[in-house]
Amino acid sequence: MMNFVQILDEISCSDIGPILGIIKTFVNVICWAVPVIIVILSVIDIAKLVTAGNLDDKLKKEVTQRIISRIIYAIIIFLVPYIVSIIFKVVSSTTGTTALSCW
Repeated sequence: MMNFVQILDEISCSDIGPILGIIKTFVNVICWAVPVIIVILSVIDIAKLVTAGNLDDKLKKEVTQRIISRIIYAIIIFLVPYIVSIIFKVVSSTTGTTALSCW
């Protein structure tokens, strides 16, 4: 029975190159679109808070918590490609596979 590393060794970059290209483009679009969307949504929340008139502490706290959680999500999404690259480098250096270098 072949293990996963042997299967990866038999795959060439020309076989999976187009698929990886699509995946990398998709990941790049998400990594740049999500922070922009989060900034826009946060600005909308702040504008609603300012125009509401009554500035309750409870409402301020809710908006602040939403903005903080959105920022944390954006940081996580922005760092995913870097984490994947680091994992691929570690796996390819320890196992000697060539398929992981296609990424």
